Amino acid sequence: MTKAKILIIDDEKDIRESLSDILKDEGYEIVVAENAVKAKEIKSNLRFDLILLDIWMPDCDGISLLKQWAKDKEINCPVIMMSGHGTIDTAIEATKIGAFDFLEKPISLQKLLKTITLALKKSIHINKLDVSFITDIESPIIKVLRERLKDLKKESLVLIEGEEGNFSNICIEFLLGNNFITYDPKNKLDSYLINKIQEKGKTALLIKTLDNLSHYDPSELRAVIKLLINKKIKVVILDKNINTIKTLVANEWIFSDYYFKIPIDKDSDLISEYSNLILNYYLSKNINIGYKEFDTSAVNLMRLNPNFLNIDFLDQFIVTLIQNTDVETITADDFDFLQPSDTVKNLTTKDSDLVVDEGLYNLDFREAREKFEKRYFEFHINSKISITDLSKKSGVERTHLYRKLKQLKVNIK
Repeated sequence: MTKAKILIIDDEKDIRESLSDILKDEGYEIVVAENAVKAKEIKSNLRFDLILLDIWMPDCDGISLLKQWAKDKEINCPVIMMSGHGTIDTAIEATKIGAFDFLEKPISLQKLLKTITLALKKSIHINKLDVSFITDIESPIIKVLRERLKDLKKESLVLIEGEEGNFSNICIEFLLGNNFITYDPKNKLDSYLINKIQEKGKTALLIKTLDNLSHYDPSELRAVIKLLINKKIKVVILDKNINTIKTLVANEWIFSDYYFKIPIDKDSDLISEYSNLILNYYLSKNINIGYKEFDTSAVNLMRLNPNFLNIDFLDQFIVTLIQNTDVETITADDFDFLQPSDTVKNLTTKDSDLVVDEGLYNLDFREAREKFEKRYFEFHINSKISITDLSKKSGVERTHLYRKLKQLKVNIK
């Protein structure tokens, strides 16, 4: 898998070559520039995923170059500033202009790679699953899913059991393309609606949840469906209640011929396979993510939690993991870091998480606040959050955050 393209701008040849060698070994594509003039020329002809920019250069310093790019709206990738003589004020100024982060020379290998990984991750825009997940993936389980949907394309009536969401929309798109009208419960299922569907040149009617048709008794509803089918209009009904669907088709159609269930649902054994398929799908679509995999502990934790029986929940959870973890092997411990997010709230609460340090109450308010603030920032720094995201989470402007961290003696790793 091809990794990101990085531009290194530094007037010192040894540093350019050292950084270049290190990052090439990591699989990145590297271009170097010895000054601002060369950097401008290169950047005007090539698109980069990330830029490492030295501050102190003889012809034009890095801050001035960054300001020029910002003025011309040309900061189109993360920029990481570098300096052997940096100060807090310089770091603040750089991030205020638009730099992602600031590295002080000599730069440790671990710090360099971690910062680059975070910067690239934050620049990734992960699009949600689309119909290519069904059409392009060649795993046995997706092949079975695809063949079942192909069979249902031939039917005049399709009954789908499952929640309304992105994955059900993908299945419907595979079945119908855009050649359908979604039923509006304000309308009646009558000849006027049929004429409207035909006038629009559509050949299918999608009904999301039978609750929208609760005022029809089953026999009346079946009669309307038959009328739609006779008019060459395919009917697709999505509902989460299998018993409601069975009542609808009783004595009229062979249930198994028209029935389809959204994947996973009540089958926790499918969580393992679908979690890996979804993860690998995102990795294949986003080259800057790098390699990732779930270990057994992560998969088992998902299998034991009923939330993951909803494939849309599983999908969104995996996106959150990708955006917030640096490790190649994702374990159950990585889920703990994500607890505060809405997606995984209350997933794995530990008793130790709820323990209050009563010693705080014996301090005066100012000391207690500083102690809490130090713990708060250390927790998030150790959790691999970027300064940009920490600023947003804490509500402290980036121009003040560096000073606060220094004041609290919080080590920025």
